[in-house]
Amino acid sequence: MPGADFSRENVRMLADLVGIPIDDADVPEVANRFACLMQELDRLRDLDLEGIEPVAIFPDTGE
Repeated sequence: MPGADFSRENVRMLADLVGIPIDDADVPEVANRFACLMQELDRLRDLDLEGIEPVAIFPDTGE
């Protein structure tokens, strides 16, 4: 999400959309943590994954 806006208003809107209650006092911290998380996830775009086959995280249990 390059250039994404993690403003107080946008964090509040996202929390309301997914039904997560967040106290007004916690919104700035949530916005900061979310921005840091997205920055780390953006680093995955730089990985060369050519030729890497996907693997099952949860093996089929046969049920």
